[in-house]
Amino acid sequence: MTSTRHDPGPDQLKGILMVLVIFGHTFWQGVGDSWVKWMIYGFHMPVFLFLSGYMISMARFGTRPWGDLLRHYWRRMLAAWLVVSVLWLVAQEPDAFESVRTFLEVLLLRPSFHLWYVPMLFLSVLVLRLLGVPLGRSAAARAGLGVAAVAGALLFQTPLKELVPDVVLDTVDARYAGYFVWVLLGVAVRNGWFPRVGAGWYVPLIAVGLVARSWVYTSEAAGPWSSAAAFTVLSVGAALAVPALRDALRTTLPVVGAGLRTVGKHSLYVYLLHPFVTDALATPEVGPLRSMALGAAVTVAILVASCVVAAVLEGIGARRRRAASEPAERVGA
Repeated sequence: MTSTRHDPGPDQLKGILMVLVIFGHTFWQGVGDSWVKWMIYGFHMPVFLFLSGYMISMARFGTRPWGDLLRHYWRRMLAAWLVVSVLWLVAQEPDAFESVRTFLEVLLLRPSFHLWYVPMLFLSVLVLRLLGVPLGRSAAARAGLGVAAVAGALLFQTPLKELVPDVVLDTVDARYAGYFVWVLLGVAVRNGWFPRVGAGWYVPLIAVGLVARSWVYTSEAAGPWSSAAAFTVLSVGAALAVPALRDALRTTLPVVGAGLRTVGKHSLYVYLLHPFVTDALATPEVGPLRSMALGAAVTVAILVASCVVAAVLEGIGARRRRAASEPAERVGA
C-alpha cells in the first residue's frame, strides 16, 4: 500500500477501494447475509492486491539489494503492522499471548481479521524478489510461476480446498497461497508479461461477473463452484480495469478527489486502524437498512478523520523541517 508522490491516479484508486473496505467492515451481517456486502467482497481485495502488484517495476525491483528491500518494507508497512497487530490482539484475542509459539502462530500464520493483508503482500514481495532474475530473463520462469499461482488459487480458494490436508488449512491462512495470483497478475500487466487489455475485454467480464455473483446470492441452485466462478470472473474483470482506472484518475476528482488522494496516500494506516472503530458496529437490533446507513455515516466519518489527522501530522512535519533548515541557512549566510 505504498504511495506515489506525483501521480494522483493510484492514490485516488486506493482511496476508492478503502471506501469499499471500510464500508464492508461496518456490516454486522456475514458476507452471505447481505447482498451489498456479498457484491463488495466479490472483487475488492483482488483489485487491491492487483494494484499493489501493478506498482512493482521488476526492472528495478528484481535486482534490489536484500538489505535495502527489507529496510524499505519494514519502514513502509511491517513496523506499523506489527504494532497494530499487538494492539488488536490485546483488545480482541488476549489468548494469543499464552505462549511465544501461540503468539507467533497467530501473528504470522493465522492473522486475525484484517491483519492478513500485510504479511501476505510481504510474502509475495519476497517470492518476487527471490525469483527476480529468472523472471526477468525467462518467459518459461514467468509461465511456471503463473501456473503455480493459479494452482494455489484453485487449491485454496475453490471447492478443491477439500483436497488440502486439514492440518495445512488449520495452520496457515489460505489467502497466502490463494491470493498470490492477484499480485502476480498486477506485476505481469505492469511489466508486459501479460497484455494490458481494453474495455472490450474487462467491461464484459465485469458485467457477467456482477450478474453471476448476484445470481449466486439469490439462487438456491447455485453451488460452490458457481460461487467460485462468479468471484473469479468479476475479480479478473475488475483487476484488468485497474490500469485504465489509474489513467482516468490522473486528474484529481472534483470535491472528493483531494480527500481520496489523502486516504490513498495513507491507506496502510487507514486500513490497519479502521477496524478498531467498525468493530463496535455489531448492532443487528437496528435492522439492515439503518445499519447500512449507520455504516455509510461511519465510513465517511473515518475518511474525514483520516484526512484531518493526516493534515495535522503533515503540518507538524513541515514545521519541523522548516525549523531544522533555519540553522543551516544561517550558517550558509
